Amino acid sequence: MVLFAWAAVGIAVLLLLGAAALLLLDDALAALVIGMLAAVALAVVLRTALRLRRWPAGRLGFFRDRLVLVQGRTELQAQWDLVETVTLADQGDWAAARWPELSLTDRLTVRLRPARRFSFRPATFGVEPAACRDLVLRLRDERALRDRLPEFDSALDLMSRPLHMGELIRPEL
Repeated sequence: MVLFAWAAVGIAVLLLLGAAALLLLDDALAALVIGMLAAVALAVVLRTALRLRRWPAGRLGFFRDRLVLVQGRTELQAQWDLVETVTLADQGDWAAARWPELSLTDRLTVRLRPARRFSFRPATFGVEPAACRDLVLRLRDERALRDRLPEFDSALDLMSRPLHMGELIRPEL
Protein backbone atom coordinates (compact mmCIF):
# COMPACT_ATOMS: atom_id res chain seq x y z
CA MET A 1 0.00 0.00 0.00
CA VAL A 2 2.91 2.35 0.67
CA LEU A 3 4.28 1.66 -2.80
CA PHE A 4 0.85 2.45 -4.24
CA ALA A 5 0.82 5.78 -2.37
CA TRP A 6 4.23 6.74 -3.74
CA ALA A 7 3.16 5.77 -7.26
CA ALA A 8 0.05 7.95 -6.93
CA VAL A 9 2.21 10.87 -5.73
CA GLY A 10 4.50 10.41 -8.73
CA ILE A 11 1.58 10.37 -11.14
CA ALA A 12 0.08 13.47 -9.50
CA VAL A 13 3.39 15.35 -9.80
CA LEU A 14 3.79 14.34 -13.46
CA LEU A 15 0.25 15.44 -14.23
CA LEU A 16 0.78 18.79 -12.48
CA LEU A 17 3.99 19.33 -14.45
CA GLY A 18 2.14 18.46 -17.65
CA ALA A 19 -0.64 20.91 -16.80
CA ALA A 20 1.92 23.65 -16.10
CA ALA A 21 3.67 22.94 -19.42
CA LEU A 22 0.36 23.13 -21.28
CA LEU A 23 -0.42 26.45 -19.61
CA LEU A 24 2.92 27.79 -20.82
CA LEU A 25 2.00 26.67 -24.35
CA ASP A 26 -1.35 28.55 -24.11
CA ASP A 27 -3.48 25.38 -24.25
CA ALA A 28 -5.80 26.18 -21.34
CA LEU A 29 -8.43 23.50 -22.08
CA ALA A 30 -5.88 20.66 -22.14
CA ALA A 31 -4.22 22.09 -19.01
CA LEU A 32 -7.61 22.10 -17.26
CA VAL A 33 -8.23 18.42 -18.15
CA ILE A 34 -4.74 17.39 -17.04
CA GLY A 35 -5.14 19.49 -13.87
CA MET A 36 -8.41 17.70 -13.07
CA LEU A 37 -6.65 14.36 -13.51
CA ALA A 38 -3.93 15.58 -11.14
CA ALA A 39 -6.63 16.49 -8.60
CA VAL A 40 -8.03 12.95 -8.82
CA ALA A 41 -4.52 11.55 -8.30
CA LEU A 42 -4.05 13.79 -5.26
CA ALA A 43 -7.41 12.59 -3.87
CA VAL A 44 -6.19 9.01 -4.25
CA VAL A 45 -3.00 9.95 -2.37
CA LEU A 46 -5.03 11.52 0.44
CA ARG A 47 -7.32 8.49 0.71
CA THR A 48 -4.36 6.11 0.78
CA ALA A 49 -2.62 8.18 3.46
CA LEU A 50 -5.74 8.11 5.63
CA ARG A 51 -6.04 4.34 5.22
CA LEU A 52 -2.37 3.89 6.12
CA ARG A 53 -2.92 5.94 9.26
CA ARG A 54 -5.68 3.55 10.35
CA TRP A 55 -3.52 0.49 9.59
CA PRO A 56 -3.55 -1.96 12.51
CA ALA A 57 -0.49 -1.66 14.74
CA GLY A 58 -0.49 -5.35 15.67
CA ARG A 59 -1.27 -8.79 14.33
CA LEU A 60 -3.50 -11.52 15.64
CA GLY A 61 -2.75 -14.99 14.32
CA PHE A 62 -4.64 -18.25 14.74
CA PHE A 63 -2.52 -21.32 14.16
CA ARG A 64 -3.01 -25.05 14.52
CA ASP A 65 -1.32 -25.25 17.91
CA ARG A 66 -1.48 -21.70 19.29
CA LEU A 67 -2.87 -18.19 19.29
CA VAL A 68 -0.25 -15.52 18.56
CA LEU A 69 -0.64 -11.84 19.37
CA VAL A 70 1.96 -9.33 18.15
CA GLN A 71 1.78 -5.69 19.20
CA GLY A 72 4.86 -3.62 18.48
CA ARG A 73 7.85 -5.53 19.87
CA THR A 74 5.71 -7.67 22.18
CA GLU A 75 4.74 -11.16 21.07
CA LEU A 76 2.39 -13.30 23.15
CA GLN A 77 1.71 -16.95 22.41
CA ALA A 78 -0.97 -19.11 23.98
CA GLN A 79 -1.04 -22.80 23.17
CA TRP A 80 -4.59 -24.07 22.77
CA ASP A 81 -4.02 -26.81 25.37
CA LEU A 82 -3.16 -24.19 28.01
CA VAL A 83 -6.13 -21.87 27.38
CA GLU A 84 -8.45 -22.15 30.36
CA THR A 85 -10.99 -19.32 29.99
CA VAL A 86 -11.73 -16.61 27.46
CA THR A 87 -14.00 -13.79 28.54
CA LEU A 88 -15.14 -10.26 27.85
CA ALA A 89 -16.10 -9.78 31.50
CA ASP A 90 -14.43 -6.96 33.41
CA GLN A 91 -11.32 -8.36 35.13
CA GLY A 92 -10.51 -5.40 37.37
CA ASP A 93 -10.08 -5.89 41.12
CA TRP A 94 -12.95 -3.53 41.82
CA ALA A 95 -15.23 -5.68 39.63
CA ALA A 96 -15.02 -8.54 42.17
CA ALA A 97 -16.74 -6.38 44.78
CA ARG A 98 -19.82 -6.13 42.54
CA TRP A 99 -20.12 -9.90 42.12
CA PRO A 100 -22.92 -11.32 40.89
CA GLU A 101 -23.18 -8.31 38.59
CA LEU A 102 -21.20 -8.79 35.44
CA SER A 103 -20.07 -6.00 33.16
CA LEU A 104 -18.82 -6.76 29.68
CA THR A 105 -15.99 -4.80 28.13
CA ASP A 106 -14.40 -4.62 24.70
CA ARG A 107 -11.24 -6.31 26.08
CA LEU A 108 -10.81 -10.02 25.59
CA THR A 109 -9.03 -11.71 28.50
CA VAL A 110 -7.38 -15.08 27.89
CA ARG A 111 -6.50 -16.98 31.07
CA LEU A 112 -3.88 -19.72 30.74
CA ARG A 113 -3.44 -22.72 33.06
CA PRO A 114 -0.27 -21.83 34.96
CA ALA A 115 -2.02 -18.77 36.49
CA ARG A 116 -1.15 -16.47 33.58
CA ARG A 117 -3.43 -14.19 31.65
CA PHE A 118 -3.31 -11.51 29.00
CA SER A 119 -5.91 -9.24 27.50
CA PHE A 120 -6.27 -7.24 24.31
CA ARG A 121 -8.84 -5.31 22.31
CA PRO A 122 -9.90 -7.41 19.29
CA ALA A 123 -11.20 -4.29 17.53
CA THR A 124 -7.56 -3.16 17.28
CA PHE A 125 -7.07 -6.09 14.91
CA GLY A 126 -10.32 -5.50 13.00
CA VAL A 127 -12.36 -8.21 14.74
CA GLU A 128 -15.57 -7.83 16.74
CA PRO A 129 -14.90 -8.67 20.41
CA ALA A 130 -17.78 -11.17 20.83
CA ALA A 131 -16.95 -12.91 17.55
CA CYS A 132 -13.27 -13.14 18.54
CA ARG A 133 -14.22 -14.66 21.91
CA ASP A 134 -16.47 -17.21 20.22
CA LEU A 135 -13.76 -18.10 17.69
CA VAL A 136 -11.08 -18.55 20.35
CA LEU A 137 -13.41 -20.77 22.40
CA ARG A 138 -14.32 -22.88 19.37
CA LEU A 139 -10.67 -23.26 18.39
CA ARG A 140 -9.78 -24.22 21.96
CA ASP A 141 -12.50 -26.88 22.12
CA GLU A 142 -12.61 -28.30 18.58
CA ARG A 143 -9.44 -30.04 17.46
CA ALA A 144 -10.87 -30.75 13.98
CA LEU A 145 -11.43 -27.04 13.44
CA ARG A 146 -7.83 -26.24 14.46
CA ASP A 147 -6.54 -28.80 11.97
CA ARG A 148 -7.78 -26.53 9.18
CA LEU A 149 -5.41 -23.75 10.32
CA PRO A 150 -1.80 -23.35 9.15
CA GLU A 151 1.19 -24.51 11.16
CA PHE A 152 3.09 -21.93 13.21
CA ASP A 153 6.72 -21.77 12.10
CA SER A 154 8.13 -18.54 13.52
CA ALA A 155 7.47 -14.87 14.05
CA LEU A 156 8.90 -14.28 10.57
CA ASP A 157 5.83 -16.01 9.13
CA LEU A 158 3.68 -13.32 10.69
CA MET A 159 5.76 -10.60 9.08
CA SER A 160 5.41 -12.07 5.60
CA ARG A 161 1.63 -12.32 5.68
CA PRO A 162 -0.27 -9.23 4.52
CA LEU A 163 -2.42 -7.29 6.93
CA HIS A 164 -6.15 -7.16 6.35
CA MET A 165 -7.87 -3.92 7.16
CA GLY A 166 -11.29 -2.46 6.99
CA GLU A 167 -14.43 -2.62 9.05
CA LEU A 168 -14.88 -4.96 11.97
CA ILE A 169 -15.45 -8.50 10.80
CA ARG A 170 -17.11 -11.59 12.25
CA PRO A 171 -14.64 -14.44 11.76
CA GLU A 172 -16.24 -17.76 10.95
CA LEU A 173 -14.73 -21.12 10.09
